Parts: sequence; structure tokens; C-alpha cells
Amino acid sequence: MIQRIQTLYLVAGALLLALFLALGDTWASAIAEELAWLGVLGYALAAVTALVALVSVALYKDRPLQRRVIFAAQWLDLALIVVVLVGFYLAFDSDAFQAPVGYYLVALQPIVAYLLLRMARQRVTADIEVVRSMDRIR
Repeated sequence: MIQRIQTLYLVAGALLLALFLALGDTWASAIAEELAWLGVLGYALAAVTALVALVSVALYKDRPLQRRVIFAAQWLDLALIVVVLVGFYLAFDSDAFQAPVGYYLVALQPIVAYLLLRMARQRVTADIEVVRSMDRIR
């Protein structure tokens, strides 16, 4: 299980989302004045996405199901990215205020996690194709 590269991608994506949860105050505090529920929604989406990514690691024996679960995690992560970007837009829409660099680094974490989830899904799909080609040879 751990020797598969997609497992490493999934764990790395889940760790990035957990780090986003730990550092989430940087962006959630900025939007707390505008829309407090947006920060809570971002925390919930990050937690659920990280949990789904970790659950998909355990589904290594059923690759088609694992691919579908990773696909669901990708959609959840896309929703998280939209929430974070909308939060930034609402918090920093004035020309007078520029967000600190740390805010942008926190906002990049869900994007990098999405890329890791995508690479994991591609590797699972490649594994499925390898198994199909081996079944064809028999």
C-alpha cells in the first residue's frame, strides 16, 4: 500500500489540507468581519476533503472505487478553492489594502492539494489500465 506512488500523493494532499486547517486563521480572520460563515465553510471543506483523501488510501484493493473517491475529493477541494478565493476577494477588494504574502501561501495550499489529488487519480487510472492489459493477455 505505501509503496504505491498514489498513496504518497494522497497522504501529501491530506497533510497539506491539514496544514491549511492549522494555518487557516490567517485567511479566516481576514474575512471574519465580512462573512463569518465563509471561514467555517472553508474549515469544514478542508477537513472533509482531507478525511476523504485519507479514506481513499485504504481503498487500494478496489481501484475503480478508489478512483471515484479521489474524484469526489477533487470536487470538494475545488469547492474549497472557490471559498478561499471568494473570501480573499471580499476581504481584500479595496485598492488601498494588499494582503500579506502569508495569506497567499495559505491560499496556495488547497491548489497544490488539488494537483496532488489529480496526480493520484491519474496513477490509479494507470494501474487500472495495467491490470486490464494483463487480463487481456491471459
